[in-house]
Formats: sequence, C-alpha cells, structure tokens
Amino acid sequence: MKQLLLLRHAQAEEAHAGLADLDRPLSPRGRAEACAAAQCIALAGLRCDAIWVSPAARTAQTAQIVLSELGLKLQLAFQPEFYLGNPDALLAPLGHCASEVQALLMIGHNPGLSELAQRFNGDAPEIELRTAGLCLIRFAPAASWGNLRPQWVAGLQLLR
Repeated sequence: MKQLLLLRHAQAEEAHAGLADLDRPLSPRGRAEACAAAQCIALAGLRCDAIWVSPAARTAQTAQIVLSELGLKLQLAFQPEFYLGNPDALLAPLGHCASEVQALLMIGHNPGLSELAQRFNGDAPEIELRTAGLCLIRFAPAASWGNLRPQWVAGLQLLR
C-alpha cells in the first residue's frame, strides 16, 4: 500500500531585499515546527522510504531537521517541479519513483500541497496546510506512483 506524506515547509524568515525567495531559511519558530512535524511522524508510527523536496532552502532545512529527529539516513531528492508547483507539477515526478518505495515524504509549498491534498480528499472539507502541516494519504494496493487517482485513496488524515 502506497503512502504519500505531504509536509508543507516550516515557517521561513520574512522576505527582504537582496535575498532570493529560494534562499529564505527557516525562522527559529520554523525550526521548532519542523521538530514537531518529525515528532508527529514518529508518534503515528509512520516510515519514510524516500524524501523528495523542493529546491528551496526552507524545504531542505525542514527535511534535514525531520531526518535528524527521526534518525533517518536518507538522501534528499530535490525536485525542481515542487518549487511553487501546482498539483499536476507535484505529481509528475512521482512516475519516476521506484516501485519498492512504499512511503514517500514530499516537502513543498502552498498553495500546491494543499491543493494536491484536496484533490485526493474529494468533497470533504477544504484542506489548508499550515506551516509544517502534515497530511497522510494512503492508497489502495492497485495504486502505483505513476498513476495515483482519487478513487484509489484508502484514507486521508491531517496529522498536524
């Protein structure tokens, strides 16, 4: 059964002149939020076989904190499509995800991540992931990374 964990990056420092949006680091609050997201993953007993992230500094830092807190030795896979991507752009690279990966953690940005979660949530109440918000989507055994469909959702849960 495939599991897709959607994690919005933790809070970043405010934008300011001379700092590109891609380079915005986490704020002190953001570092604490990333730790809390990792604790949430651990308390839920979830595993991560792979971590795919946007190339933004704030997503990479969120991922590194999660890896460290969970004691994982995974390599980050940077996906340019995840930087401010819409749901279709977020799903496109998943066709290249190895079939043996059962649990994929995707770290990116809003509004794309919330829109992607909503796509799999159907007519249920609207999903809006806050900073370091975490959504777990479980898919039926027939699902593969290259063709995830709403009708194959076996469960969707907001964890944080």
